[in-house]
Amino acid sequence: MAIVLILTSLPFFQAQAQSGYIEENIWSSLDPGRGIASDFVIFPNGTKVFGQIQRNYDVTDYSEVVFVSQGNTQVFGPKDLYGFGIENGRFFLSKTLSEESGREFVQVIFSGKLQLDYKNGNYYIDNGIEIQKLRAFYQVTPGAGTSKQRRIKLYISTLKVLTAGECGFQLIDLIEKSRLEEQDLIRILTQFHECEQLPYKLHVEKIPFVKFSPTVAFGVGADFLQSHSRSEKYKGAFSSILGYRVSAGIKLHDFRRSPKSSFEIRAGYVTRPVDFETSFSYSVNDITASAQFEEKSIVIPVSYSYSFLKRGGMDYYLGLVGGVWMSKLDNNKGFVDDAYNGGMEGVLIMESQLFSTTDLKIVPGIKLGASIPISHSFDLFAEVEAQYLRDFYTVSIPNLPQYYYNRTYVSFQIGLEL
Repeated sequence: MAIVLILTSLPFFQAQAQSGYIEENIWSSLDPGRGIASDFVIFPNGTKVFGQIQRNYDVTDYSEVVFVSQGNTQVFGPKDLYGFGIENGRFFLSKTLSEESGREFVQVIFSGKLQLDYKNGNYYIDNGIEIQKLRAFYQVTPGAGTSKQRRIKLYISTLKVLTAGECGFQLIDLIEKSRLEEQDLIRILTQFHECEQLPYKLHVEKIPFVKFSPTVAFGVGADFLQSHSRSEKYKGAFSSILGYRVSAGIKLHDFRRSPKSSFEIRAGYVTRPVDFETSFSYSVNDITASAQFEEKSIVIPVSYSYSFLKRGGMDYYLGLVGGVWMSKLDNNKGFVDDAYNGGMEGVLIMESQLFSTTDLKIVPGIKLGASIPISHSFDLFAEVEAQYLRDFYTVSIPNLPQYYYNRTYVSFQIGLEL
């Protein structure tokens, strides 16, 4: 059953400025009927209804609200609602930031005598009389020989005027050193209200700036090798391309301002056995060579991923990868047969390390993945990742020129995000 509250303390609905301290019964996401946090909408007449706002990400910009209550789905625009809230604490009001834009849903970050609002990457201060955009821009100034860019911080003078008085005087140094960023603006407004002994509410205090989650993964990898700087007379083949990969890492995700983006750093271990054979004929010599070794690599990839689709609980993402590979070849053994087919036939057999690799490589790559929650605490994810390692192997056969193998490493991994 939906809980409907009538908010008698709701201020008169205005299209313009709506500042002032917002009472808890307005912004609170606690559903009194169920005793748990829930989404809600507030109508202009003060009616507050709890339900579910359909969304795929914890976004900060809404053009409309799709609201589900008691099995009924309704779509509301800014003209239909006084405001709405998300169960995690995000709170929005319907306001007119400019005559050109009309009524919009605006996120309220901080409410009090001065209200800090956010919309489409911009911050606004509402003092109850007017709404002022906090502005900063670069201005090109001519110079001797070259032009210079100067950052004009109009928001500093705006904040000084809005906080004018004894408390504002104490904040001048803090304001002048501030950046046009959420945390700096919150700090200024918090200190101003505490100095003035005014009530205030920070509406994003329960929403972390970023979430940290450990990850573990296990998978298999396949190598696709392409030689270069090699004569066409060479013939070579690898009999094994599969290996194993295990990794653990830390993922930074659900950024307060960019919920679709994530960063991750992992440390992993890659291993695979290698069998290689090659042959080469020139003049009266036929050379065959073989090598066996076990490749072991420590890999430290750093990735940025962007979620491009979320459907049915499944989150699909695409990522760019850059990492470090530290590799060594164990039990590196090689044999060379040099058969002479001239007047005096003979075979020379020698043992030699045919393969070598650099100890450290910077490696670019891409990945495509999907994740799905399997419990309140765990997400299961699967990824396909491709990385390119140029000149990874150097092949050195006695009495012949060196040549190289570029390596494309493709892995499939399954893991848990905790």
